[in-house]
Amino acid sequence: MRVTSLVCAALIFAFLSLAAQPKKTAPSRLTLLYTASADGQIRSCNCTKFRFGGYGRELTVLKSIRSKSSEVLLVEGGDACGDTGFQAELKADAAAEALDLLGYGAMAPGEEELGVRGVRHMDRFASKTVPVICANLFKLDEDKPVFRPYVILKTKGGLKVAVIGLIDGALCNPWLGMSFGQAVKEPSQVLGGIVKDVRSKADLVVLVYHGAVESGSDLAKVKGIDLILATHRQSQGRLFPAKDANTVDAPVAKIGEAVLVNSGTSTNWCLGRIDLELTPARKIKSAKHSLLYLDRAYEEDPAMVKVYDAYNEKVKKATLENSAGFKEDAEAMLAKRGLNLVEMRQRLRKSSFATDGKCKDCHPQIYQIWSDSDHAHAMATLSKTKQEFDPECIRCHATGTTARHGFTNAADTPELGNVQCEACHGPALAHTKSPAKGFGKANEETCRACHTTERAPDFDYDIAWAKIMH
Repeated sequence: MRVTSLVCAALIFAFLSLAAQPKKTAPSRLTLLYTASADGQIRSCNCTKFRFGGYGRELTVLKSIRSKSSEVLLVEGGDACGDTGFQAELKADAAAEALDLLGYGAMAPGEEELGVRGVRHMDRFASKTVPVICANLFKLDEDKPVFRPYVILKTKGGLKVAVIGLIDGALCNPWLGMSFGQAVKEPSQVLGGIVKDVRSKADLVVLVYHGAVESGSDLAKVKGIDLILATHRQSQGRLFPAKDANTVDAPVAKIGEAVLVNSGTSTNWCLGRIDLELTPARKIKSAKHSLLYLDRAYEEDPAMVKVYDAYNEKVKKATLENSAGFKEDAEAMLAKRGLNLVEMRQRLRKSSFATDGKCKDCHPQIYQIWSDSDHAHAMATLSKTKQEFDPECIRCHATGTTARHGFTNAADTPELGNVQCEACHGPALAHTKSPAKGFGKANEETCRACHTTERAPDFDYDIAWAKIMH
């Protein structure tokens, strides 16, 4: 009897002790970070001063944000890939690896990943640890979605956030069915039941909708959704920060009980940030949307630079293999036609480009102006970041990249590296043999072929021309 009394007393004491402990306060804030429509740009264009973007800078920003708050989640809204060809596929591999390294909580695929250009990149992402979510993508004649419809993410503070993925069928049908045997159902067919299911499991319900914001407005009618993020690229102009700033405020709308945000990210230039203030009942009290432009105020994180280096090595290998393969196929065709390969090789080596040394003979002063300019060292800029074999980069760092017998790659045609005279004035071998006035006129349009608003948003033609005037 005495033992029983002691046990009861101990239990009562333990219960009272627990009751006396202060209850853990639920998080009252959440920072939802997002990206969308990176369109294959895995890295910033390092050759221009104010160029934005890249996963390397994003990782640096993320580490800073995460060090200041534990209530942070990160999602991808689709179209991380773009274009076709061997380089696009290598970029997709690098992007999938980057999303893992960055610690994304979920990815809602876009039409680029699902195969709008005939190449399906989605498997590259699905094989990684970042959950792929899409509630309305199905195989034809099947009722189970191809990917999980949602994922519940938990912050360090214990906040549970259900993230549902959807895609607009107008972006995918009918090519998705014809090419890949899949179809996108109308959101209304699946969304209501999913929201009802997750509402009891999570504090907040977020819908990442890869579609236009106008369609997202209709989805706000579904009860139980707290926030809708529409992530399909829009045609309207971008929001840029003021000069010498790298953050800009972006719009937020409220439709019924849901907050509606239209993605402001594109071409991997910025990281979207949505700061939510929550009520004790886990409702959104206020929302602030901003775009964090990834400029040179942020260094590239060394861990991501390793991903870039591995990617650049694969690009170099593929470029040289493709070049060798092209030559081999061409010579096989010539041999099949009974042509003399030695003679044909000599003909094929003939170039209409004189190279910078020949220009120097008649234009020593202009040559000196060029030698002192960045144009003369354009390839060195790429070499610093191991991008000298990148086909996208060399277009504006070498001579005659789009001309016959022009620059092909750093190994086969090193003599045409850098932005030489002929890059702007055209092939000049014939001119050196028969000089005449009026050769190779260039103007502002010539310069802006490379110094575009996208690559060099602060480019001023008058200032630039004054430095190299000749």
